Amino acid sequence: MSLDLHAQFATLTRQGCLLFSSLQEVLVQEHSVLEQRDLEGLKQTTRNKHDLLLKIETNIRERNQTLTLAGYSPSETGFESFSDELPASLRDAVLSDWQQLKQQLSDVREASKRNEQILTRSKQNVDQLLALLQGQQSSNVLYDPAGGKGNYAAQRSIGKA
Repeated sequence: MSLDLHAQFATLTRQGCLLFSSLQEVLVQEHSVLEQRDLEGLKQTTRNKHDLLLKIETNIRERNQTLTLAGYSPSETGFESFSDELPASLRDAVLSDWQQLKQQLSDVREASKRNEQILTRSKQNVDQLLALLQGQQSSNVLYDPAGGKGNYAAQRSIGKA
């Protein structure tokens, strides 16, 4: 097996760690702008997050391709077999980076979930305020055929007619 593939995989894994670290920073910024209700800041963090996610996708694809070229499946099992074949000079660093990458993925998922909860809560608050301004009672809200919320008060009056 080529030492180039080992070095390439090590480099890609390190780059993945850096990308996930950057994504974590953007998610912290996103959390802040969500709490502040800063629309322009949210637009910017969304663009930054999108760009990073594209880079992460490319990094994952390249790592998977490297594993495939080395003759292993692009999976956890494939990585374990691949790492057993790494030269001792690279093995510890790659395994350390791999563990860091897995931990960062977990951290990013948690931060993303937290931000999603804030966004969902804010949307619910806006929906309630909008319904109040429109004079709708929450008891008149049902789901429409598309799964969205609808106001059935008008339908009820048509049905009485």
